[in-house]
Amino acid sequence: MARREITQYFDDLNNTPLTPDKLHVIRFSVDGIDYVMDLSAENADMFREALKPYIAAARRDAAARGRRRAAVPTSMNASRARTRAIREWAHDNGYTIAERGKIPATIIEAYDNAHSN
Repeated sequence: MARREITQYFDDLNNTPLTPDKLHVIRFSVDGIDYVMDLSAENADMFREALKPYIAAARRDAAARGRRRAAVPTSMNASRARTRAIREWAHDNGYTIAERGKIPATIIEAYDNAHSN
């Protein structure tokens, strides 16, 4: 049996589908916490524009280059595992669900109902 997996990208702000050539991955850090977002060109430009006054007033942190990244907290690993399990269950049970982005509350509720004791 052949299997083909398709990766779909969505803008993290408005959930608009993005093709790989239109995807802008934005990485940033605030208060020592690293973040990443997948955005359209328009939303990436809006994000950069919003940061301009802060970047202009800031200075680069030379010490940040050599820092090791902190391990992902166990609670985040558990959250990712739950999200993965919900997506797999939804797919196996006939729900249409994207590989990324927010999982609809109706699917989470159905998953929880199916797995309650």
